[in-house]
Amino acid sequence: MRKKIGIVFLFGLILFLISFYFILFYQIPGSFSLIKGEETFLFEFPFNLSINGERDISLEINGRTINNIDDISLNPGNGLKVKANQIGKVSMDLKLFGIFPFKSITVNVLPEIKVFPGGQAIGVLLRSKGVMVVGKSFVESKNGHRYYPAREAGIEVGDTILEINGSEINDKLKLASNIQKIAEQGLPLSLKIKTQQGKLRAVNLKAVENKQGIYMIGLYVDDGVAGVGTLTFYETEKKEYGALGHEITEANSNNRIEVREGKIIEAKISGINSGKKGLPGEKLGTFFQTDNVIGDIVTNNKFGIYGNLHTIPNNPYFSEPVPVAAISQVKTGPAKMYTVVNDGVIEEFDVNIERIYQQSYPGDKGLIISIIDQRLKEMTGGIIQGMSGSPIVQNGRMVGAVTHVFVNEPTKGYGVFAEWMLLQTGIYEMNRASNF
Repeated sequence: MRKKIGIVFLFGLILFLISFYFILFYQIPGSFSLIKGEETFLFEFPFNLSINGERDISLEINGRTINNIDDISLNPGNGLKVKANQIGKVSMDLKLFGIFPFKSITVNVLPEIKVFPGGQAIGVLLRSKGVMVVGKSFVESKNGHRYYPAREAGIEVGDTILEINGSEINDKLKLASNIQKIAEQGLPLSLKIKTQQGKLRAVNLKAVENKQGIYMIGLYVDDGVAGVGTLTFYETEKKEYGALGHEITEANSNNRIEVREGKIIEAKISGINSGKKGLPGEKLGTFFQTDNVIGDIVTNNKFGIYGNLHTIPNNPYFSEPVPVAAISQVKTGPAKMYTVVNDGVIEEFDVNIERIYQQSYPGDKGLIISIIDQRLKEMTGGIIQGMSGSPIVQNGRMVGAVTHVFVNEPTKGYGVFAEWMLLQTGIYEMNRASNF
């Protein structure tokens, strides 16, 4: 009996240690970003720490300067505090109890970068490269028969039409006009298609004349989108901006829209549809193409839209730019969010950062945020559509932006780290060069 108890105990101990190992392994990211000159607390754990890195990159670990390849032992409970006075990268190899290889971590030392938080309501006009297929249908001919030219040719929702018979197509009206002209000549159509998977292929088909004498191929198409969002940050020297915090997609296929051209325009919020459980709310925005154009759109990716400013906007809460926080500097707890809920006036609201995902690589959902400002709850019900991109500031640093609402809990939602958004611009490289 004692032998069996001992075996069970030993097995349980081994299982616990293995579980302990893997839990800690996945809790500690494979890389950290530090701001040059600032000491940052990373984590607390009993291990020996081996430093490998370029000799011209030095770190201060718990007050001790490490210049060359070196080892340093940390006692349990001491924690790991790191400071770097040079920009660059250092590799750290962790060993459990100084014996067992555990994990390699890359420390990225970044320059301190300052930007102006946004909060302005913006109208977004985005035109796609090519014409997007958003739906399929039939064509009813003069004799009453139904034909499906596009479907039979293998064209799918989410595909993009780039050319027709060798002519580049970026406009849905031009596509319709070219189909009509080519078909009237009795010629077949040759389309160059970009599939949802990004592959190019040629598609040959024949248009069908309907009862009104119009030649059609059985597709619904679109060439762009328009909507309302929020400016996240801007920089006055390089005149770049970031907004939304998430990509713009075509509604039917949910595919990212590849930018041909676009612009952001000053917008006004004329009303609010409050969010409720199971029903996201939205800002009701108005803008016109003739209104004040703030900037153009160059990039649309999973972290938002980015481009160049034509005019420098203004946030009345910030007369000077604020530092952008590295992920390691973001903490759970109270913060401020800036957004427009009435007309064009930016307001400050209280939020709480409830959870932080220590991401080693860029990801779009790094924070969980809750609205704690009672006035905002009464006005909007929580996070609503059009709030995407609203900047979050904590302890004098811009830490991220609101991106998504929890549909069944509208006072909560996701946010993206400001560090990841800033990496989509040329601002980091400009500051990196000026620091050397």
